[in-house]
Amino acid sequence: MGAGGKERRVFEDAVEYLCRNAGALRDLVGATRWDGPFALVRDGDPATGAWHDAVRALHEAAEDAGIPGGIGLRTTMGVGDWPGGPTPRSVGWICPTGRCARVDLPDDAPPDAVGPDNAPPDARVCALSGGPLRRVD
Repeated sequence: MGAGGKERRVFEDAVEYLCRNAGALRDLVGATRWDGPFALVRDGDPATGAWHDAVRALHEAAEDAGIPGGIGLRTTMGVGDWPGGPTPRSVGWICPTGRCARVDLPDDAPPDAVGPDNAPPDARVCALSGGPLRRVD
């Protein structure tokens, strides 16, 4: 993976963290520093400099709010409580817009279980777009 691919992956991972923790982060950061950049990350084009600047602004706001490492744009090397990788499963849900690296995996629902509208009973919703996460088998 080249330098551009590595940077893209760092931003995707940061936006995944942002997606998973949007409500709690907004409460900690405050509406003044959150609403504008979040709207740009949610609705903007990830290929633009303005989108990257908005992700950086949210990262800095999270750091200023006391979250060590912000939303993860700067990786620290060393010993720490790092989350383990996900357990591989054959069914899960991914970001519908492709803006982040979020992957949600079911804990106990069988892959063929469905709910209303043929959706899995535990389908997740994207915190950025408000739409359902895309199912992958």
